[in-house]
Amino acid sequence: MPYAQREPRTVQAPSGTPYHRLARTAKHVWWRPLVGTLLLAATGFFAMTFVVIGWVIVHELVAGGLRAPKNADIFPSDTENLALALVLLAILTPLVGLSAWLVQRRPFWSVASVLNRIRWRWLLWCCVPAVGYVAYSYLAGLLVDAVFPPQDSIGIEGGAWIGWGAFVVPALVIVFLVPFQSTAEEFVFRGWLVQAVGAYGPDSAEGKAPWLRKLFRTPWPGIVVGGAAFVLGHGYTGWAMADVFLFAVTVGWLTVRTGGLEAAIALHALNNLFAFLLPAAMGQGSAWDQQGGAPWTLLVFDSIGLGAYAVAVLWLARRREISRLS
Repeated sequence: MPYAQREPRTVQAPSGTPYHRLARTAKHVWWRPLVGTLLLAATGFFAMTFVVIGWVIVHELVAGGLRAPKNADIFPSDTENLALALVLLAILTPLVGLSAWLVQRRPFWSVASVLNRIRWRWLLWCCVPAVGYVAYSYLAGLLVDAVFPPQDSIGIEGGAWIGWGAFVVPALVIVFLVPFQSTAEEFVFRGWLVQAVGAYGPDSAEGKAPWLRKLFRTPWPGIVVGGAAFVLGHGYTGWAMADVFLFAVTVGWLTVRTGGLEAAIALHALNNLFAFLLPAAMGQGSAWDQQGGAPWTLLVFDSIGLGAYAVAVLWLARRREISRLS
C-alpha cells in the first residue's frame, strides 16, 4: 500500500502577492494572526524575563552592587543598562519568525521580504539615503534648538566630549547592538503587525460592504495599526508623537512599496545609532531612555527629510529593479 504524500509544513503565499498579504496563504484561518500575536507577546515576555534574570545573576557573580529597587535602572553602569535594554528588544526578531512559522505555517523569514529573506545588498543601498536623512535631521535639530528653548525640544543639553577612553566601550555596545534592536522593532511593527492585519483582507473586493473589503485589501489598515503601536511603545508626547507616527507610516509605506523591511531597517538603525552615540560622546549616557516633546517645527522639518528619503528609496528601487511582489 503506497504511503500518502505528507502535507508540507509551511506554505508560501501565491506568486505575485504584495508584502502586506504574505500571511494570507492557503493555510490562513481567521484565528492564526490573533494566536500568533498572542504567542509573540507571551514568548517575548518569558524570553525577556529569562534574559533579565540570567543577566542579573551573572552580574552579581562577577561584579555585584545592583542599584536599589527605587531606581528604575538595574545596574550602576549606564552602558550596561543600555546593553540590557537593546538585547531585550533584539530577541524579538527570531520570535516573530517563530510565530509566523509555527502558527501561520509560512516561511520563517517571510516577514523580512517577499523573497523570504533579508536582501542584504538592497539593505546596504538603502543606507546611502539614510545617511543623508540623519545628517539633515541633525542640522534641522540645531536650527529648531536655536529658535526654541532646549526644554521644548528633544536633544542634548550641554555636555562636552568625554574623550576616547571613556567613549570607546559605550560606542562599541551601541554600534554592535543598536542594529539588532532597530531590526527587531521593524520586524514587529512594520513586519508582523502589517502582515497580520493584511491577512484579513478578503481575496475579492466583491460582496457585502465592498468599500470596506477594498480598504482591507490595501496595506493602510496594517500601516496605521503598526504606526499607532509604534507610538505607544515610546514615551514621546505632543508633536513628538506625531513625528514618530509620521516616521512609522513612511517606513511602513516604503516596506510595502519595496517588498521588504530593508528600507525601514536602514533608516531606523542609522537614526538610532546617531541618537545613542551623540549623548554617549557628550558624557550623557544616562539620557538614552529619556523621551519627551518637541515643537511643531521639528515635525515640519522632519516631514521634508522623510519625504526626501522616500523619494530616494523609490528611485533606487526602480534602478535596482527591486521586486515588490512574491
